[in-house]
Amino acid sequence: MRILVTGASGFVGRYLARDLSEHGHIVIGLDISFADPPSYCRETIVADLADASRIHDVFRSVRPDACVHLGGIAFVPAADIDPFRVLAINTLGTVHVLDAARSNVPQCRVLTVSSGQVYGPGSAYGPALDEDSPLRPVSLYAISKAAADLATLGYARHYGLWAITARPNNHTGPGQSPSFAVPSFARQVRAIARGASPPVLRVGNIESRRDILDVRDVVTAYRLLIEKGRPGLAYNIAANRDIRIGDILMELCRLADIHPRVETDPSLFRPPDSSPVLSIERLKRDTGWSPTIPLEKTLRDVLEGQDP
Repeated sequence: MRILVTGASGFVGRYLARDLSEHGHIVIGLDISFADPPSYCRETIVADLADASRIHDVFRSVRPDACVHLGGIAFVPAADIDPFRVLAINTLGTVHVLDAARSNVPQCRVLTVSSGQVYGPGSAYGPALDEDSPLRPVSLYAISKAAADLATLGYARHYGLWAITARPNNHTGPGQSPSFAVPSFARQVRAIARGASPPVLRVGNIESRRDILDVRDVVTAYRLLIEKGRPGLAYNIAANRDIRIGDILMELCRLADIHPRVETDPSLFRPPDSSPVLSIERLKRDTGWSPTIPLEKTLRDVLEGQDP
């Protein structure tokens, strides 16, 4: 298939472009800029998701068989800094993609990447949430994703568009921005291990708990969904490991063989929270997917900066 990937120059987009290409698909990458175009994209297109006319032009010219809509603002605190931009990109940008597909290439398959955060705060002790569980987003970021998610499923029901959503829990891997916890920890650990920094780690709240997936497992799920998913449905993506952030930090220190002092940085501190526990039975049934990469390998690769 000719697959248009929005957000192709981003962290996940680069992994997805490689995975799709290695499985025989032709990848056309779209992003707001391409300082370093992904090598696995046959073609790259510069476009702003907030520009509806431009997105329609792209679908008219590219005429993709499928679109994996990754593009958006992924850093949760960014929503508090510029809420209007987050809604314009994450929510209205998704509507622009859906409407451009419906109007110009109605047979195009669309996978919108949502978030496990649309279910609201998680609990390690609660029952696993399936895709029919109510959406209870709390942060503005999660609200923007929930609205995009519902819009996608609405286009499938109302217009008959082949459209689905993916609701992944947190994922990481080599190349992720250090504004996120795991790569931030890894950067500090590397500097301490090579003697470039004093043995002090500055962290936020390490009592929060996360279900951490490997980005390589996640993009495999996206590919399988665009190939085998059932239109009009949402799909959870999770490993449900429920790991304390502080334990991830300690594992990185163990892998680097360092024993630093840990100090809380008030500027990084956020209230404790947890990833939701998500059922992935629908995803397993329809695609055969399950996570395969151990957390230790993920953390070691992030620490070493090793590409997949």
